[in-house]
Amino acid sequence: MRHDELLNLHALLRLVRTYMEQHGDSSPDAFAAYDYQHTRPMHLHRSKRDHKRSLRLLLWGIVRSIETESDLAVARR
Repeated sequence: MRHDELLNLHALLRLVRTYMEQHGDSSPDAFAAYDYQHTRPMHLHRSKRDHKRSLRLLLWGIVRSIETESDLAVARR
């Protein structure tokens, strides 16, 4: 994936996060790991690796927010 594509995807996932937070669909600590790191979509000078890591953390937060207890029980079987 090219650098500009990563930036666009990063920005899109930030919008998804914002939407989830505004509608109360996210758990309070779901995005703590993302908030701790310092790469944001507007940081054009950061490396592809940094943006990939940010994307993984955002996706992890989204998954944690939409998972339910029953989903976790099924996944553990």
